Amino acid sequence: MESIEQEFMAMLCRLPIPITITWRSGLYHWQCLQGTGSSRHFTTAVEAALGYLLSYRTVQASAPERGKVSQ
Repeated sequence: MESIEQEFMAMLCRLPIPITITWRSGLYHWQCLQGTGSSRHFTTAVEAALGYLLSYRTVQASAPERGKVSQ
């Protein structure tokens, strides 16, 4: 694993909503919120984790607030 990948993984962990990427058994494994996945390629793992985060945030933003009464 290259140093730039290690630095990027550390930066992703420091985000307000952390993304964890680890290297195990020849795969990059990612975890963000309740989402997980793996890929043979670092960039694909990062893309999948960011895609999950953005889709999760979009769904959360479009969901009606709990307890709010429609008029």
